[in-house]
Amino acid sequence: MKIVKIEIINYPTASQSAVHGFAETMMLANTICQQFDASIRFDVGINTLEQLDIERHAKVVVLPPCINDDFYTQHNTFLNQYLLKMQQQGAILASACVGAFILARGGFLDNKFCTTHWRLGESFRSAFPRAKLNDNAIIVNEGNIITAGGRMAWLDLVFEIISLFSSPTIALSLSKEMVVDSGFREQRFYHQFIPKLDHGDELVLRVQSHLDEHYAKPFSVKNIAESYFVSPRTLQRRFIKAVDSTIVQYLQKLRLHNACQLIELTKKGISEISYDVGYQDVSAFRKVFMREYGLTPTEFRKRFSTDSTAE
Repeated sequence: MKIVKIEIINYPTASQSAVHGFAETMMLANTICQQFDASIRFDVGINTLEQLDIERHAKVVVLPPCINDDFYTQHNTFLNQYLLKMQQQGAILASACVGAFILARGGFLDNKFCTTHWRLGESFRSAFPRAKLNDNAIIVNEGNIITAGGRMAWLDLVFEIISLFSSPTIALSLSKEMVVDSGFREQRFYHQFIPKLDHGDELVLRVQSHLDEHYAKPFSVKNIAESYFVSPRTLQRRFIKAVDSTIVQYLQKLRLHNACQLIELTKKGISEISYDVGYQDVSAFRKVFMREYGLTPTEFRKRFSTDSTAE
């Protein structure tokens, strides 16, 4: 019988639902392995930083997601030393969500492809330019490093580890048993537009409020600038500084956000929704939507709508 030792690091602020959910899911995986008469079992340990022991070898070391940013934004020398020792002994380092920040801060993601939660993509790139971030990916396997994207992506990490050490058949059987979708998807399927409103620029806030109310109407930076008695160049400069995007980019995300709401919550056709949010060219709307979310509007409706019968 092959035993795969997995060490989950229960660091300060780590999500306890993820920590213990990971362990319990691996216990269920053992049951599936037994049903398939597979000669492999997963032995999962949960340890705080104080309980970590470099003499206790593991095949996989897991950094779960967290509940706030108090820990993963700080450098921890002891943890980095432990992770390095485990990697040198042949362990796979695996992370979910912000666990990638811990790995990157220790230099483990230098020149490596990786992923983390899509909402943290820009801050990750800024902090760790040597890492090759793909924040659309749910899971990235670089051999001795595996990173998973969102807060619940620890489940995807479970399936990846099971597939790696046993077989994809056992991972698929486990996902069916748990009624969890383990099929292909990307983080951008779940992107949400969350406008930045805490920047303190009153002019930009007024423009944002105007766009929120009139996003579907014909648009001109020049006309908006004139209505607030500033030049288009000044308005654009202040807008970019405040919200990290141009006015046109902001408007596009605003239109797409409202399109998603209409797709999910109404029975309106895609063409009608396109016009309702300000796109006169339906084919252009479909292309922009696909580029942003990785799904066509119809595919998005089938995946997320409470009523997917509308076309």
